[in-house]
Amino acid sequence: MRGEMTMRAVMAGKRLIARFAEAREGVAAVEFAMIVPLMVMLFIGSVEFSQAIGADRRVTQVASSTADLVARARTTNKTELEGILDIASKLMPAPAYDPTQLKITLVSVEADINNAAATKVGWSCKLNGGVNSYTNGQAYTLPSGVTEKGDSVIVAEVEYNYVAPIFNEFLGGSFKMSEKFYLKPRLSAKVTYEGAACS
Repeated sequence: MRGEMTMRAVMAGKRLIARFAEAREGVAAVEFAMIVPLMVMLFIGSVEFSQAIGADRRVTQVASSTADLVARARTTNKTELEGILDIASKLMPAPAYDPTQLKITLVSVEADINNAAATKVGWSCKLNGGVNSYTNGQAYTLPSGVTEKGDSVIVAEVEYNYVAPIFNEFLGGSFKMSEKFYLKPRLSAKVTYEGAACS
């Protein structure tokens, strides 16, 4: 009698295990629970990556726009340059971007009348402390072939300290995006600076 009961219990246990092994009702839920974190990370990563690409394009746009606005004039002054820099900061509007993290240095680099390779700073103007600081007459190295003898070029140096909106909460930190844009003056050999020094 005891052996028969033991045998029945063993058989019932085997049937229970077989039923459990054949059950498929919870498989989808388990698979979903395993794959959701990966899908969420991929989605957040794609959003962060697209925003970083957008910020990088804005940095390039700021550099090209500021250099272009200065290169269109024969002369400039502190008020005009500060206005141009203010316009440039609006190209990275809050809250999507932090305009205080945008640094710009505008530089007029002039080549010697007898030697195109001998280039120096004619004038410079900065936003938010600028990318670099220059003094008038300071040597400035340009890539080969950018200027000719007696010519000049407007250089826009732009730097933006990019902070990822979502990943920053978990990982912290930021990285710098930078752009340097060269543009020759359109109406004259150089854009002449007049009046008080630019900040």
